[in-house]
Amino acid sequence: MNFLIEVNNQTQAKLKSEFFIQCLQATLETVENKSLKEKEISLSLAIVTPEEIKKLNKNYRKTDSITDVLSFAEYKNREALAQATLQVTSQSIFLGEIILCYNDIKEYSQKNKIDLAEELAKVTAHGLLHLLGYQHSKEMFKIQEKIAKNYSHEKKEKLFLAN
Repeated sequence: MNFLIEVNNQTQAKLKSEFFIQCLQATLETVENKSLKEKEISLSLAIVTPEEIKKLNKNYRKTDSITDVLSFAEYKNREALAQATLQVTSQSIFLGEIILCYNDIKEYSQKNKIDLAEELAKVTAHGLLHLLGYQHSKEMFKIQEKIAKNYSHEKKEKLFLAN
């Protein structure tokens, strides 16, 4: 499985794209999806301000509030994705876009005394699982927790660019 992941940080936070790319790759490798194994997987991840995610949340979900993550999936569910991978003749498949609000995730991690890297990994995995057609379930939460634990107490130099 090959990956083409675009990370677009629109905030002042000096986050390393590699952190998110590794987290997304780990999530893709954890999920059992044989139809994706032979494909080049592409997706986009944007890190936005609270104002921007609130605007997107209001426009697309009719919820006038800030949220930690939004996912805009190309496929409605896991069955639709599996069907598309069989029908698509190209080796490449676009999954969709994940939008993260770093400030909201950071605030939540501080308030709940959760390691920031672990929370970022969990929310990133959560977004990708939605792109893969997962709905909130024990299975989904188990996968994202597994990914998050791998990033628990990640050193700051792995997460942030040097000043």
